[in-house]
Formats: sequence, structure tokens, C-alpha cells
Amino acid sequence: MALSPLFILYVVIVFSFIVTSIFMFAPKGDERVHIIFFWLGCALSLLVTFINATALPATSDFTDKIILAWCGLIFTALGIIVRMLKGKTNTVANLLVMVATVYGCVGYFLFS
Repeated sequence: MALSPLFILYVVIVFSFIVTSIFMFAPKGDERVHIIFFWLGCALSLLVTFINATALPATSDFTDKIILAWCGLIFTALGIIVRMLKGKTNTVANLLVMVATVYGCVGYFLFS
């Protein structure tokens, strides 16, 4: 099986996901580190969701799968809302962003 460029991109995304997740939860004294990696996690989940949703053909047969792919952003939006309401590092917000990224990666292989 030949490695497609999209599969290589997903390997890079998974590596980035692991690094981002580690630094989101690493106990550091500086709050800026948590903030930076939280927003990097949000951007990563947005990228994964975009790739997942646009990889599907735009026909009427795949409309429900495209909608399900875009629904992954709901987790990210909830994570951002929780983060803004608390105003500081929050485990629930970090987990919601991580779930959105995992949902997008898994959805790419299940929906396609």
C-alpha cells in the first residue's frame, strides 16, 4: 500500500495532537503556556474537521456524513465557551478540544 499525502498529513497531525495534549496538561507555573497550547489545540481540531468534511464528495448521498463531520466543531466551541467562562486553565475545556480532534481523525477513516 502506497502512502498517500493525506495519510502522511494525518500522521503529522497525530504527532502534533500528542505534543499539544502533553503541554495542555503539563503542570507549569506559567499560565501563558496553557493558553498557547489550548488555542493551538483549537486550531488543530479546526484543521482536522475541515480536512474530514471536505474530503467527502459533495453529493446528496454524503450530505449526512458531511454534517456529522462538521459537528465535530461543537466540541471545540463548547471547550472555548467553558474556557472563557472560567477564565483560567480548565481540564474540561482541554478535554473537549481533545475530543474534537480525535473525533475528526477517527471520523475521517469511518466516514470515507
